[in-house]
Amino acid sequence: MISFEGVRFTYDGAAPVLDGVDLDVAAGEFVCVLGGNGSGKSTLAKHANALLMPDAGCVRVDGMDTREPESLYAVRATAGMVFQNPDDQIVASLIENDVAFGPENLGLPPDELRRRVTHALAEVGLEGFEKKETAALSGGQKQRVAIAGVLAMEPKVLLLDEASAMLDPRGRSGLLRVCAELHAAGMTVVMITHFMEEAVRADRVVVLEGGRIKLEGAPREVFAHVDELRALNLEVPFAADFSARLRAAGVEVPLEIDEGRLANEVVARWRAAGGAGAQDAQDVGSPAGDRGAAGGAGTSRGARAAEAEAAVDPAAPQPAGAPLITFEHVSYAYDAAAAKRSRASKRARKAPVQAPDWGNSPDAVWALRDVSLSVREGEFLGIAGHTGSGKSTLIQHMNGLLHPTAGRALAGGADLADKRVAREVRGSVGLVLQYPERQLFAATVYDDVAFGPRNLGLPEDEVGRRVRASLERVGLDPDDLSAKSPFELSGGQQRRVAFAGVLAMRPRTLVLDEPAAGLDPAARRDFLDLIARLHAQGMTVVMASHSMDDLARLCSRVAVLKEGELFAVGTPQEMFMRADELRSIGLGVPAAQRMANALRAEGLPLASGVLYDERALAHDLAALLGRSA
Repeated sequence: MISFEGVRFTYDGAAPVLDGVDLDVAAGEFVCVLGGNGSGKSTLAKHANALLMPDAGCVRVDGMDTREPESLYAVRATAGMVFQNPDDQIVASLIENDVAFGPENLGLPPDELRRRVTHALAEVGLEGFEKKETAALSGGQKQRVAIAGVLAMEPKVLLLDEASAMLDPRGRSGLLRVCAELHAAGMTVVMITHFMEEAVRADRVVVLEGGRIKLEGAPREVFAHVDELRALNLEVPFAADFSARLRAAGVEVPLEIDEGRLANEVVARWRAAGGAGAQDAQDVGSPAGDRGAAGGAGTSRGARAAEAEAAVDPAAPQPAGAPLITFEHVSYAYDAAAAKRSRASKRARKAPVQAPDWGNSPDAVWALRDVSLSVREGEFLGIAGHTGSGKSTLIQHMNGLLHPTAGRALAGGADLADKRVAREVRGSVGLVLQYPERQLFAATVYDDVAFGPRNLGLPEDEVGRRVRASLERVGLDPDDLSAKSPFELSGGQQRRVAFAGVLAMRPRTLVLDEPAAGLDPAARRDFLDLIARLHAQGMTVVMASHSMDDLARLCSRVAVLKEGELFAVGTPQEMFMRADELRSIGLGVPAAQRMANALRAEGLPLASGVLYDERALAHDLAALLGRSA
C-alpha cells in the first residue's frame, strides 16, 4: 500500500531529515513509527500523502507515484492524515462543517455526505455535537474532530501523527478501539506516537533515528532491545521496563510487553511457590483492558477499604501556606446566555449522557460549575480530568485571561475581575498554554523572551539580564541563540524559548497546561525535571496533565475535575487510591499502581493503602516471592 524506496529529503538543502529510507507497508497492516523529536517521523508521514515530495528516491501509495501531478488528488484521497496539533487541521467554525470539508471536496452527494459526517462523529464520541462551535472545544475534543474529518473521507490509509497527544486515558482507549476496528475491516493504519502502550497494539514497529530506520520488527522483537531504545532516548512499555526491574531484583520472569501477561507470570510464580492457598487458578487479564485503567471491579477488599478511607471532600482543610489564587464558587460558560437559559431548564438538571468510550456530553454548556479551590504558596498542584472537563478553562482564570460567569477568582485576595488587578497579576502568575511554542511571534529569540519584561516597563539593561538568565535557566545558550529566529529552532528548543519568555517575567506562580504534550520521552523528562527544579527553588506550580504518572511523581496535591465540577482534591496517594472512581470518569492511575491493583485482586498480599511506584513494587514483589519460595 505504501512504498518508500531510497527516500532522501531535506528542508534546508543541507541537513537530511530523511536519509535513504526503504520501507514497505502492506495493505491492511498496522504500523507504528517511533523516534525522538527531529528523527523524521512527521516528515515520513507527510511523504505518505504527498504533502512533501522526496528530493531523491520514490514514494508510492497504492501504486501511485506521489511525484506525478495527475496522481496528487487520488493519493490524498487514499491516505488521510491527522496532524499532531488539531488547530493545524480545523478549518470551519461548526463541527459538522469541519467534518464535512474533506468528503465534500470529494464531490459526494448530500445524503452520503450526511451519512459519513454522522458516522464519523459517532466513531469519536461526538454524536450530537454537530452544531457546536469548534473554537469552544478543548484541545482533546478538537483532536477528535480532526480524526472524524479524516474518517469521513473513508481513506484506504489512516496516518496518525501523535493524534492521541491531547487525549485523556479514556480518549486514547477510544482511539485505539477505532483503529482496531478499522484495521480489522482492512484499513492500513500508520501511527506515530510517544505512548509505548499504543505501539504494543501494532503489527510492526519502526524506530527512526536521524532520518534512518534504526530498528524494525514485531513489537515483541523491537521492545526486547531495552538498552538500545533507552540509548535512543525512547521509553519502552511499562511491562517491558517492569519485567526488567523484576529480573534485576531476582524474580525470574520473561521480558513481556503486555501488562496482563506479565501479571499472569507473577501470579503463576507466586502460586507455584505455594502462595495461592486454596484459590483456584484464573487469568489476571490485562490491567489496562477489561479491568480498566485502574484495576476496575477486581480490586481487593483491602484496596477498596483503602479507597474508602481516602475519600476526599473538596471542602476539606487546605494545606499550610498562604493562598495565592482562590476560586470562590466559580462557574463559567463560553456562551453565557445559553448557560443562563439552561440553569432554569429541567433538562439541564439531568445527568448528561456520555459516550462510553470517550466521555462527553453535547448538552453541556457550563465549562466550570461551582468550583471552590485555593492554590497555596509553595505547593505543586496537579489538575486532572477527562477531555472537556474544564482544566484549560480553570487555568485561564488564574491570571485573569477569563473571568467567571458567576463566583469570584481572587489573586492575593484581590478580585481578578478588576482590570488593574488582572494586569498586575499577569506579572506574577506565568501562564504556559498548550503547545507553548505557539506563543512565539518575534523576529529573534531575544525579542521574544524580552517581550514580557519590556511590557513591565523595565529598563533595557534589566531586560537583557532577565533574557540571559531565563534562557540559561531552561538550558539554552543565549550567546548562540539570541539573534536567531525562534522559528529556525527545533520543536523542543521552541518550547524552551516560550517557557523562558514566561520565566523572564519572574512569576511567583507558574501555571502550565499540558506542558509536555507532543514531546518525545527524553525531551518530556528534561522539561518536567526543569519544572521540578523550579518548584524545589520555591516557585509555586500548577500543572494540568493527562499523565497520571507525572502527577503522582511531581505533585504535592491533585485536583480532579469532572464535567466542569471539582470532583475531589487531595494528595496523590489519596487520589490514586480511588481507582474505580477515577476510571468511571475516564482517568487512570499510575502504571505501577495499576499493576499492583491487578495483582492484589488475584490475592497477592501487597500492602493496602500504598501508592506504588515501579521501584517499590519490584522490591515488595521480590520480597514476597522470596518468602513464598
